[in-house]
Order: sequence, then C-alpha cells, then structure tokens
Amino acid sequence: MTYDYDTIIIGAGVGGLTAASLLAKEGLKVLVLERLDRVGGCCSNYDVNGFKPEVGAVFVIGHELYYKLFELLNLRLEDYLQWDLIDPVYQVYFEDGSDVALPRDVDEMAKVVKQMAPQDVDGYYRYCRDMGKIQNLLTAVTANPMPGIRDITRLSKLAKLVMTKELIPAIPVNLKMGLNNLENLVKRYFSHPYVQLIFGWENLYAGLPAHRCMGLFAMITYMGHMGYYYPKGGMISIPRALARIAQDFGAELRLQAEVDSIALQGREARGVRLSDGEVLNAKSVISNTHSRFTYFNLLKDADLPGWVRRTVRRQPCSIPAPMFYVGLSERLDSVKAHMSLVAQKRERVDNIWTDFYDRGLLYRARDGVYLVIDNTFDDPNMAPPGKQVLYTIYIAPYKLKYDNWDEIADEWAWECIDYLDERCFPGLRGRVEWMDSVPPTELERRLNVAEGAFFGIEMSLPNMGPFRPNYRSRLIDRLYQAGQSTNPGLGVPGAMISGMAVASLLLNDWPRTLA
Repeated sequence: MTYDYDTIIIGAGVGGLTAASLLAKEGLKVLVLERLDRVGGCCSNYDVNGFKPEVGAVFVIGHELYYKLFELLNLRLEDYLQWDLIDPVYQVYFEDGSDVALPRDVDEMAKVVKQMAPQDVDGYYRYCRDMGKIQNLLTAVTANPMPGIRDITRLSKLAKLVMTKELIPAIPVNLKMGLNNLENLVKRYFSHPYVQLIFGWENLYAGLPAHRCMGLFAMITYMGHMGYYYPKGGMISIPRALARIAQDFGAELRLQAEVDSIALQGREARGVRLSDGEVLNAKSVISNTHSRFTYFNLLKDADLPGWVRRTVRRQPCSIPAPMFYVGLSERLDSVKAHMSLVAQKRERVDNIWTDFYDRGLLYRARDGVYLVIDNTFDDPNMAPPGKQVLYTIYIAPYKLKYDNWDEIADEWAWECIDYLDERCFPGLRGRVEWMDSVPPTELERRLNVAEGAFFGIEMSLPNMGPFRPNYRSRLIDRLYQAGQSTNPGLGVPGAMISGMAVASLLLNDWPRTLA
C-alpha cells in the first residue's frame, strides 16, 4: 500500500500543531487538516469589521512550558512570539458595589488583602509560601534541559527532570492540595468571604463548584501573580507561530478541509476521508478533536463495542463556555483591566450549580457571575482605532429545561449587557456597535466541541489521569489523540503537553510498527 503522508492530523488546534511541528522537524511527512478558515481551534480570534475577540483562551499561563517546546524545536521563542504581562491580574466587582484591582506584585496584593481583612494578611503570606514551593518546583523542573523528543514519555527521563532539591518541600503542599477540595483549602488560609472569593473562584476554569473541585486549582490564582501574559496579536498568535514552524519544517496545512471520517483497514487507522469525498492515505492519524467527536463522528465506520460508546458518552464534559462578544464604538474608561470578574457572594457563586446549572435552568442576568475580557486593554490593535472589543463568559447549562438557546441567545445577551451597564460599566449598552451571542449549542457547531465545552472533559478526580482518553488509542491501531480531552487537560499548556506526548509516542512507535 502506498501512503500520501506519514501522519495526518485532524484539527489545527494547539495540540495538533505542536505535534505537527515536532514530527515535521524529525523528517516525517505531515498533513494538518482544519475545518475552519483559521488555525487555533479554541485558542484563536476572529475578525468582524476590525473587532477581533478571543474565541476561547484569553491569556498565557505557565509560559515556561512554551520555552521548553521551543527548546525541543531548537528555536528561539522570541523570534515567533511577543507578549506582555497582565497587570493588574483582575479587577473584581463585589456584590455590594465596591471593586478592587488585584495587582501582580505579591506585596502590593498583601496591601489589598489588608485593606479588606487585616486578619487575613498572615494567611495570605502563608498561602504564598505554600504555593511558592510548588512554583519553585515548576521553575526548577523547567530550568533543567529537556530530554530528546523520543524520551519525554519515558518515566526514567521524566523522573530525572523532577528530582530536584525543590521536590521535597513541595510534597506536603501537594498532599494538602490533593486531599482538600478548593473550598476547604481556601478556608485554611482566609476567613473573610471577599478574600475567599478572590483566591477561590477560578474553579470555574475547571467547570466545577469549589466544593467539588480539587484544591490543586488554588495554584492557578498564585500563578496569576507570578505572571499571566497576553500575546501581541491575540491568542491566535500562538497557533499561527506553531503553524509557521511546522510549515518551515515541511508540514502541509490545509484550511477549510473538513474531515468526514477516519479511513480504516480492519482495526487500523490508514488515513482520512474528507467531506468532499477525497481520501488521503497515511501511516498514522492524530485526532486533535474532542473525544466524543473522535469516537462518534470520525470513527462512525469502526463498529465500536457498545461499552466503548457508553464509556465515552458517560464521561462528563467540562463546563460549557457560553459567551457574548461586543464591539464598542468608543472605549469605556470604566473597564479598568484586561480581565474583570463581576461576582456575587461566594455562596451564591457555588449555588448557581445546584440551583440552576444542574437543573437545566437559566438564572436572571443580575444573579450571574461574569468574566469580562478586554483584549484591547493590552493590545489596542484588537479593535479599530479608538474602539474596544469585550468578550464575556458566564455559567449556563448546555441543555435548557424550558428554553431553546437558538431562540433566546440574543435576548439573553442583551439582558446581561443591560445588567453589566447598570452594575459596573455605565454607558456599555449605548456604545455597542456589534454583538455576537454564542451559547453552548452554537459553540458546539462552530468548533465541534461537545456540549460547547472548550475545556474538554470535566477536570474532576474521576476524570483525570488514567481516566482520560489515552494518547495512543487502545481500540484503533495507528490512531493517536491530542487536545483538551486527553491529559493533562485544562487550557493551552495542557493541549501543548498532549501534542508533545503524542509526537513522542508516535516517533517511538515508528521503527517498530508504523514505518
């Protein structure tokens, strides 16, 4: 059998493009197929009359990992990406009408805590010491030279990376974080409800209420003070850089090339069939899509056992990411940061899950929690001159019990805009020049993410580690999986890690079973 490619990658998201760049560097003939007219998947932007909102990912976290990828590629990150520190990290609007900026500097942040709750300053510094031990370990690990691409999935090589003097102090903290949920862990450090909210709301990134979310997520808030970054040109700059690198190494990239199914020979993946009927042969296939889409759509000809379909269907998706975008005719001075959290009382934030989300109900706009992102705050070129683009994420279920998203999405977005205008951004409604409401159902259609869940599978303990889909499919030989539904999940760094791992496994399989 003759092959058109060594590997075909379905989806030009960060995971797929990471694998493409590493495999092309090693001399493999690689083709990346992307259904949309742009790269990035959930780490991207789109352009409407000069307004360029983010599709999903909104900042760079764990930037050290990016340098390790470029180390594997033998390239300088600075030749491809430029980014700025996000400071303040957030502007938080409390339910009593007050608001506060959260500065990046640790000691400046202590002044904010002292102003709200003097009794929590000692707990804040204790929190920083504990989280700092984890950060020191991560810094030490990333300071070590990376093993070769074929070695990064070998446990002995990974063990050498983490065996540093910073490991021992980090172990008790890791245990404490792993044995407590986020709600209880935050209460160990802070007593004031506002301070607890500031350091304990980012469970929303895991799509879980704080009492069901692992304490490990407390580290995310601390990492924000160590540095969130925003790339020049928006988050799409990251996949664009990876696509450029992959193509420089010889990979091919086709946009607006929709894959209908994975072509099988028995239980082996041997290429893909496009929606226009074209068949492309390959020695291996990497699916950088949601696991449900891979198994229910791309493998529709595989005659999978019933238990497989049941297992995939039962794995809960992460929180849907309903959102709306607005392009403003002029800037709002009341938007004071790149990211603004419009919050309720801590208990009301968690009650959204039991009172509304789990029951398929949509709350009143004024009872919601909103993360408002202004990417023009750090890069004015993301909107036409003198204008502004805002992107708002909120919590809502994929399936509504009494309503249909396609019928109410715009009306609901305008209700939220009116509320945000009244509560913290006066003049917002009157300056809206363009609006796009994207409920979970529409996000699912646009990006092929099951239930509009751009974090993939839920990040709860029963759905982490060995319980997530394998990088190397156990059911279909020569099929590999990357992206948010695999390990470790949670954002752009997780997708990047999955691409590195898949490239490593495929290269190790190459001389034995694939060549």
